[in-house]
Amino acid sequence: MKAKKPKYVKGSSMVEVLIAFAITSFCVSLAFIIYLNIQKSSLPFFKIKAVELAEQFMHETLEKNTFFEESYTAEEFTAKKTIIGTSSYPDCSLVRIIVFDSFKKKIYELETLVYNPGHY
Repeated sequence: MKAKKPKYVKGSSMVEVLIAFAITSFCVSLAFIIYLNIQKSSLPFFKIKAVELAEQFMHETLEKNTFFEESYTAEEFTAKKTIIGTSSYPDCSLVRIIVFDSFKKKIYELETLVYNPGHY
C-alpha cells in the first residue's frame, strides 16, 4: 500500500486576521460616526416641533384666558403650563410653558407676562 500524504489544512495567519479586524473596525467606526451625524441633524426638527407646540399652547392660553396650571400631551411631547403671580405687579401673571420629550428632558421653555386683573 501506498502511504497517504498528510493533507495540510490552510488557515489564516495572524497577520491576515489582524488586517481583517482592522478593516472591520474601521467600517464599524465609520458607520457609528454617520449614525451620530444623522441623529444630530434630526434634532433641530425635533426642537422645531417643540417650539411650535409651546407657541400653540401659549396662543390658546391667551386666547381663551385659561390662567391655571395644566399639562398638554401631543405626539411624543408633554407641555406643562405654570402660572406665577408677580409681587411687583399684582395684576400681572407670568405664564411659563415648558415642553418635555418622552424621557422628561426639557426641550424648550416659553414665558410671557400677561395682564390678568382677576388673578391675585
